[in-house]
Amino acid sequence: MKNAIQISIEKPCTKKFNNFSITKKGGFCNACKKEVIDFTTMNEFELIKVLTDGSDKICGKFKSSQLKNYEKNALTMIHTNSISKRFGIMGLSLFAFCATSNSQAQELASLETTVQTEIRIDNRLTTTETIVIDQHTITGTVLDEENVPLPGVNVVLKGTSEGVITDIDGKFEFPSALDVGDILIFSYIGYETKQYKVTESNSETVDIKITFDSYDVELMGEVVIDGPYKTKRGIFHKLTSAFKK
Repeated sequence: MKNAIQISIEKPCTKKFNNFSITKKGGFCNACKKEVIDFTTMNEFELIKVLTDGSDKICGKFKSSQLKNYEKNALTMIHTNSISKRFGIMGLSLFAFCATSNSQAQELASLETTVQTEIRIDNRLTTTETIVIDQHTITGTVLDEENVPLPGVNVVLKGTSEGVITDIDGKFEFPSALDVGDILIFSYIGYETKQYKVTESNSETVDIKITFDSYDVELMGEVVIDGPYKTKRGIFHKLTSAFKK
């Protein structure tokens, strides 16, 4: 593809990104003496913009789903759409301002007419009693990325060994009541771990739904960019050129 670039990492780094010193764009690796850009939080527009700014030997952290082919003209298309949206928002804001101004003018006009209003004050005091529930029973269903129930998911209270496993329908009920702020850890082979933090509720039983996304491994290392003038020779080409000699 003429306008496509391919992003890859040939030699993944084994260092721990969480151990790096935090920088504006990611983290600083003391072993390599380089800044490692965190691309995992970027959208496609931001990713392409950083990788095509002319910098050499960029080191970064990616999700595996980000290491793919990108259309160079996607940068222009996304930028154009962004500008169009901004003009659209400006137009709506101007329309809303005009409408508000007309509305305020009508309100001011109506205030010019003197209206006698009888005001009555009720001295009765009404109190609202708020029920505070300290602990909650947590139940729920765990689904995969296609909304299919996942049986055998481990549900464990963070910091303890107490837990439960989802049944054949992906459902569970935690064996003990939990306090507000407690965190449940959901783990299943082939998926990223999920967490749920217990929040305040007026109900003793809280039913939740946890959806696992497709597992997306994070890779880190020096970025390799292959474009129309930097195509790599594949194994097939290497073999065919060997026979031509």
